[in-house]
Parts: sequence; structure tokens; C-alpha cells
Amino acid sequence: MARISQETIDRIRNSADIVDVVSQYVNLKKRGRNFFGLCPFHDERTPSFSVAPEKEMYHCFGCGAGGSVFNFIMEHENLSFVEAVQQLGLHYGIEVALSSASNESKHLFTQLYELHEIAASTYAKVLFSERGQAALDYLLDRGLTEETLKFYRVGFAPDAWEFLTEKVKGKGYSKESVDKSGLFGKGKLGVVDRFRSRIMFPIMNRTGKVIAFGGRVFDSDDPAKYMNSPETPLYHKSEVFYGYHKTASAVRSAGSAVMVEGYMDFLQLIQGGIENVLAVSGTAFTGRHAVQIGKITQKVYLAYDGDEAGQKATLRAGYALLQNNIAAMVVPVPEGMDPDDWARNDGSAAVLDGIKNAMPLLNYHLEKSGALNLPAVERSNLVKEILEEIAGVNDGIIRDDLLQTLANTLNIGENEMIKQFRTAVNRKRNSFQSREPKPTELKLFSTVVQKAQIEIIRSLVQSFRDVKEQVKSNIDLFSEPILNKTVQLLLEYGFGSTAEVLEEFENKSEREAIAKILINEQKIEDPQIVVKECIQTLQTQPIRMKIQNTRLKIRELEAAGKDSSDLILEISQLHQQLKQQTKTDQ
Repeated sequence: MARISQETIDRIRNSADIVDVVSQYVNLKKRGRNFFGLCPFHDERTPSFSVAPEKEMYHCFGCGAGGSVFNFIMEHENLSFVEAVQQLGLHYGIEVALSSASNESKHLFTQLYELHEIAASTYAKVLFSERGQAALDYLLDRGLTEETLKFYRVGFAPDAWEFLTEKVKGKGYSKESVDKSGLFGKGKLGVVDRFRSRIMFPIMNRTGKVIAFGGRVFDSDDPAKYMNSPETPLYHKSEVFYGYHKTASAVRSAGSAVMVEGYMDFLQLIQGGIENVLAVSGTAFTGRHAVQIGKITQKVYLAYDGDEAGQKATLRAGYALLQNNIAAMVVPVPEGMDPDDWARNDGSAAVLDGIKNAMPLLNYHLEKSGALNLPAVERSNLVKEILEEIAGVNDGIIRDDLLQTLANTLNIGENEMIKQFRTAVNRKRNSFQSREPKPTELKLFSTVVQKAQIEIIRSLVQSFRDVKEQVKSNIDLFSEPILNKTVQLLLEYGFGSTAEVLEEFENKSEREAIAKILINEQKIEDPQIVVKECIQTLQTQPIRMKIQNTRLKIRELEAAGKDSSDLILEISQLHQQLKQQTKTDQ
């Protein structure tokens, strides 16, 4: 089994700022010493997910998830510990050497990136060759220039079952990396290309590495106009935008993003000088997309197709944005057109005018639904539908503005609007609670002895140097196995070692239970006194429990008319023992 040196693991852990890593998946906001956001491991409306940068760990108070930066990547990406270390090493430019020197040991992520780079380079060359001439002519006829195509590395996959397969054969790539790349499929005679006779649009991550493809037919009646890469260890559709690596800085500078649905839409607008463009990548816009875009802008112009499907997609995306505190404006793309058609037919100036004349999402929703002309029952149903969406908006100012717009447009009285909205909130809450998983049942530490052990652990985390010797000399008193293991690890690793400690717990429920203890920020005023009192509790509590149990036995004997003198003597001896122990501890 491949191994990574402890020195490399420590170097990556020290380089990987857990707030920076988690922020790529969760919109975090600082509160006190820690950061909070919506948990990526279960559905929730109120943030209960906490990241403690000083302790280099995370914990969700809702579902119980917790651990170090490596545990986060493992759980979020469904990776092994070695793979998580490798992925972070790649991200931070730290070479990760495995114990095996064979090509098989080149880790999964490196192989996946290499396979995608080979594919992108190969497809790009084919587009500008004789085999790709028809595809190139098609793109040029659609108004795209060779400069644009080369800049975004657009390519062509020829109509061959093993074109790419032959390019990577014999280069030492593992079966796992080939299977998980999303570039190949299984044919009757073995591995075959997934993409054939399609214009290929490489999808890059934030750093510009190719992680997936969108493939478009151009000379076929195939009803599947687009074929996109499946989900892979590199590619998570609901978190990726096409073109992000090139346009994110323009989005930041402009203070807004123009969101389109298709790769051709994106390229056409970019070529026309509209630089702050992003495109969803092979899937519908989701709340996770909204979280990602919220890191670079608080305003999005939705320029979706002008047909009925595009209008529905606009509403879904718009409310997802509003529910993540991002302003959603709708660009009036002409009916029956997409932004690509619009820009080619009317020019980018017309698109820019459309952006200037964009309307807020709710106004768009009311206009497209013909709300003012609907019969009373249909209008009432529409209001309920809209209010349920508004009920998911957390920002009070945005929510109140939406409610006021709705009330003013449809002439709904203030009292009636408040009543309807409260009903919608309750309906939304009940629906959410029925779907939300109950918090994970963490191991319960409820006895006096267990609680004392936990307080000692917390004191050790907060004031390691002050209480280290006290704890070390009484470690045998820790009767709870996982708490005993925790104390021993804390003493072994030293001050500030919470992340390393958590990584030692492979059992998920045990790790989450310990994470809950270690992330506790409640200050212990005098740790030395607390540790002394807790140690005394650990020493005396077993005696007290024995006294209590002996008293119960005495009552049982006396109730049965039997002699209890031996037990009475035993209780007397236990009291002497307790007195002596208490005296020793003072």
C-alpha cells in the first residue's frame, strides 16, 4: 500500500489554510474567532457549520461532521486519506512522493489532470487539421474567430471509437484513472472514446487546468445536442462555471456577472467585448453555483434563452441567487433566440443595451406570468408560489423589498401580505424539517466521570503548557477509551495539535464526537484549578458510586429481613477511603 511521509503530510497541513480550502465549497462569514456557513454535508437554512482556523479544524453543530482539512476533502470529495493529501499537495504546489516508485504510484489526481490535458491538446490540434475542417468551418460560420477558438482551446473529437484511447495507451495510466476520467467508455472489445464527432469545449478549474469537456454535435440529427463529462473526482458540475478562470477578474472589476447557459453564448459575448461573462457547465444552476459566484460578485444578470424552457430556468436560477443574498436581474433575450443568436444578429451593442435595461427577477416573474390579468384563484396560487421562494431569502432587507414589490404590484394589503407570508414561512419550514436529517447521534458523554475527562481535555487544548504535567501524571484515570486516546494524542503531538489528533480517528462517529469537544471555545478561567478538581472527581467518583450501590444492597437486605452488617462495615470503610482520598488531593 502506498504511503506518504509524515514530513510531507505536515508540510501540506501547514500550507493548507483550512478557511481558504473550505471557502472553495462554503460561503464562510467570520463570527468571533471562527467562521460559519451552511453545512455542505446536509441541507440547512441556518448556518451551523463552523471552521476554527486556530485549531485547524471544522465541526457542524447540526449533523456532527468534523475533522481536519484532510478529513474535509475526504468527506466532501469521497476520497481516501492519501488521495486527499495528494489533492491538497497538488493545489499548494507541494510534491507528494509515495513509497512506491512505479508509474502506478503516480496518484489519481495527477493522472486525471494529465489525461485531460492530453485530450484538450489533441482535440485542439484536430480542429485545425483536415479532419476538423468541417467543424472549424461551422464555428467560423457562426461568427467565432480562430483567435477566440484558440484562446479558449476549443477542439474537435473525430468520429472514431479509439482516437483518444490510442493516444493514451501504453503511457502507464492506471485502470482507475482511465475509468474515473469520464473521457472513456466500455465497448464490446474494451475501452472506447466517450466523445466522437463533437466540437469540444474544455472546462477548466479556477487555476486553468482542464477538468472536463462539453461536446457539441454540428452535423448530426442526434437529439443529444450536447454531451458533457460526467461527475468525476475533478469535476463537480454544480460548483463549476465555464470560463471562470479567464473572466473571474472581469466579474470582480465590473461588480456583476452576466450568466448564460451555453458555451457558444459565452464565446459570442466574450468576443463581442462583454468580458464579465460566465456559463453554467453541463447542468442547471443550483444553490451551490450561487455560493461560488457569491465569492466574486453580489449581482448577476441572467441572459438565458428566450424560449419557455429558458424562462423557467431563469426563475430557478434567480431565486437561488436571491436566497444566497445575490441580486438577480433578468436580461430580455428576444423570444426564440439565445444570446449567441442575439449577438450575431443584432450585435453586442444590442446585448449591452439589454443588460442596461434588465429588470429585477420578481418583476420579470410577475410580468411573464401575466399576474395582473390572472383570475383570482390562479393569482392566489402564483402569490403562494412566489412567497415560498421569498421565504427562503435570509437577508431581511432583500426579503422586505421583495414583499413590498409583490404587494404593490398586485395591490395586496399589508396585513394580508404579512399573513400570507407567515403561512409560506411555516410551510417552508415544515417541508424543510421533514427533509432535514436529524443530527448524527454522537457518542454521548453524560456521566460525571466522562464530563470530568472532557473538561480536562478542554483545559489541555486551551492551556497546554500550564496543565500538561498535571494531566500526564493522571492519564490512567481516563477510563473512557476514546477520551483516553485523545489525551494521549494531545500530549504526544503537543500544543496546537487538534488537527493531527482528529486525523488519528478513522472511525467517523468517534472523530465527530471528539471534534465537538475540541472546537468548544467556551473559555476556562483557571485551567489548573479545573484540572485539579476534575482529577479529584475521577479519583473519588468510583468510590462514591460504590457507596451508592452498597446502600441500595443494604436496603434490599433489610427489606427482606436479612443481615446487612457486613455491608454497613464496607460502607464505613469506603467513607474512610473517600475521606483519605479527598485529604490527599488538598
